[in-house]
Amino acid sequence: MAKSSTLVTYFVGLLLLVHSGYSSYEFHKLSAITHQSSHLPIDILVETLVGIIVIVIGGFNSIENSSVLTFDGREIQPDYKYLKPIEMKDSVKLIERIGTSDYEELESRLPFIDIVGKRKKYDEWVKSHQD
Repeated sequence: MAKSSTLVTYFVGLLLLVHSGYSSYEFHKLSAITHQSSHLPIDILVETLVGIIVIVIGGFNSIENSSVLTFDGREIQPDYKYLKPIEMKDSVKLIERIGTSDYEELESRLPFIDIVGKRKKYDEWVKSHQD
């Protein structure tokens, strides 16, 4: 369940965006009637940007691990409020199992592979095994 402050933040941001959208609509209708082409007023642009920023802040505030409900009705809180930290030893074990290193991009240099040479070697290998 989201916190009430997060819901209020979302609501305020959405309200600002809806109001700036309606103000923009009114402005464009008025400029179409008067046949004047001008840019959108700065207050509408600022209101739109503030609405987007408020929604993003609400999104950041809503990111946290939620509690888990067991079958017997107990609520278990997670060990970490946000993301679980990654243990470096587990990451290194995975890298060693795969057989790569931290410098794999520098060591492999895939863009420098001679494709034409590899195709010639493959064609020679196919011809030598067809006999």
